[in-house]
Amino acid sequence: MCQILAIAESVSAPVYFVHQSTPEAVDLVARARGRGVRAFTETVAHHLVLDDSAYAGPHPERFVCCPPLRDAGTVAGLRSRLLMGQVATIGSDHCCYDTAQKESVSHDVRAMPNGLPGVETRMPVIFSELVVKGGLPMGRFVELMCANPARLNGLYPRKGVIAPGADADLAIWNPTATRTVRSTGLHMATDYTPYEGMTVTGWPETVVVGGRPVVDAGRLTDTQPRGRHLRSGPLSRSLVC
Repeated sequence: MCQILAIAESVSAPVYFVHQSTPEAVDLVARARGRGVRAFTETVAHHLVLDDSAYAGPHPERFVCCPPLRDAGTVAGLRSRLLMGQVATIGSDHCCYDTAQKESVSHDVRAMPNGLPGVETRMPVIFSELVVKGGLPMGRFVELMCANPARLNGLYPRKGVIAPGADADLAIWNPTATRTVRSTGLHMATDYTPYEGMTVTGWPETVVVGGRPVVDAGRLTDTQPRGRHLRSGPLSRSLVC
């Protein structure tokens, strides 16, 4: 990582580190940014919420991911860096393996399917844990989850902003709705969630994709895939972090 930062600094190139899971890694990027390097950190929801105690449970294979879940102290340190403004984006690192795939080689972590399902739970879990419980400002939540990912991946101003000419991709949020996360109530192509049984506050009631409502009053109304591949552009100069 230090070598990548040195190369980026020497050629004046931006660099985006994904799935950072320790405060020390975030600190390296922050120090480089302090020297003028356009260096940015992404972390993922499960590294901010879960810790390695999950590996002591009845289904440790379900929580195998890369990087692995860290100890509670490291998770707390990562959260503190995010609240200090040192993290640019929060992703899901979504890997939709099911229980059978995870258990097929549960005896060998080297060959086990690696990764956790989390794209549907990313925003509710982070909103509940970091906004409701952790004091993260709502505007900063939107930057981390929506605006900055679009800017860092060259999709702004088509994505990550509500403005004329932008794609009408919207989530209308109920900040006080309370849900208990259950795999049976989710729509990902898997039979488990690493957040099973977690009570969260905040849930999208309406979701619009490209101007088309796909969730209405909390109910999925359009089961057709609406996503599409987009060509990225240059890194936006209006990045907030």
